[in-house]
Amino acid sequence: MFNVPEVTPEEAKKLIESENDKVVLLDVRTPPEHFQVRIPNSEFIPLDELRFKYKDLPKDKKYIVYCRSGERSAFATYFLRHMGFEAYNLAGGIIAWPFEKESGPSKS
Repeated sequence: MFNVPEVTPEEAKKLIESENDKVVLLDVRTPPEHFQVRIPNSEFIPLDELRFKYKDLPKDKKYIVYCRSGERSAFATYFLRHMGFEAYNLAGGIIAWPFEKESGPSKS
């Protein structure tokens, strides 16, 4: 496992509410997982594509990265931090997220 900074779902929710324009939720799961269920207003970049698409992400944002349980997002968080981003792993992934969720086609 990668040693990366984590935030709990409660801490993430507070960050999103207090710094909405500066915080990005980043879903690094597969397209079928993202379609099935996701946290509203998430950016979606599958982990396999992150190494190519990270250059398109603004560096002045805080990234809260999530996957299903927190393992893939830990890797993605480690990678983003190595590339100079302020990134945090969502502890427990989406299965630990007790707040609102959505499914179906993404609005973004």
